[in-house]
Amino acid sequence: MSEVLIVGQGLAGTVLAWELERAGIACVIADAGHEQAASRVAAGVLNPVTGQRIVKSWRVDILLPIAREAYRAMEKELGLPLWRDVRVRRLYLDDRERTVLAEKQAKGVLGDYIGGADEEGFWIEGAGSLDLPALLIAARARWKAAGVLREERVDFAKALNEFELVIDCTGASGGPFGFVPWAFSKGQILHLDLQDRLEPDVVLNRGYWLLPMGERRAKAGATHEPARTDLAPTPDARAELAKGVSDMNLGDYTITAHEAGVRSYLADRRPAVGRHPGNPRLGVLNGLGAKGTLFAPALAQQWVRHLVEGMPFEAEVDVARYWKGQTGLRRPQ
Repeated sequence: MSEVLIVGQGLAGTVLAWELERAGIACVIADAGHEQAASRVAAGVLNPVTGQRIVKSWRVDILLPIAREAYRAMEKELGLPLWRDVRVRRLYLDDRERTVLAEKQAKGVLGDYIGGADEEGFWIEGAGSLDLPALLIAARARWKAAGVLREERVDFAKALNEFELVIDCTGASGGPFGFVPWAFSKGQILHLDLQDRLEPDVVLNRGYWLLPMGERRAKAGATHEPARTDLAPTPDARAELAKGVSDMNLGDYTITAHEAGVRSYLADRRPAVGRHPGNPRLGVLNGLGAKGTLFAPALAQQWVRHLVEGMPFEAEVDVARYWKGQTGLRRPQ
């Protein structure tokens, strides 16, 4: 019986398989394709300071260095340019944001991540950008050539007859962890051709983000549409995003593509990792939400430490936090 099966090769499954591989833990990956993967259309921006309340991302001081090291290692091994150190130019939406930033700076709670402010906005330092589509495609080709990746859908109950441990990384596609209150959100993005060149290592943010992609190309996004799980791009979202881009005063542009993906997340905005409390041969790394690029490497390394050293998962992200009053085993779906 083989040891580990990872189900899903989106961001979570890719990073987990990579960390297991470099720890010397053999695994097999099963994935039917990236059509529904939120990773396919995600920006891959690791932003230390986010939200209308202008707060540091959860555990960013710890998680960001781990993510940067992991993605640079992947970049080196795959021989592809995947990682960029970037700055974020955050443009004020209103006077309230100016006031909030001034209050946060006076309290010193944002550390060195704020690089300066002016009348139009402020700079966020220490951010990063990962080319997620390139990573997924290159890793898939590598593992497919090595016979590690199976292009198939998985029946979790049957998989337990073949593998000692089956880890669900399927994102919005669902899985055997029915006791977890998964939430889903549709996100849509635009691909743009711009009249003017952008600074290649500056991400713009004014309600929406604008990520330079080389030459005069960029991505813009993303919408947040709770409880929507369809993948159809919509005219309303296109108009909403186009207005957001126009409000950044970038000049003329052409929309060249419009895509949608579905994120999985949890109400406490913390991901889920660990073993199924009713069946420890089932595992999970899921619920990464909009900050999956930041979360994934550290969570994958928790799995490595658990398997190699027997370390428990951190309580704040352990999927067992949702196992309340449960009895017996829920049959895998």
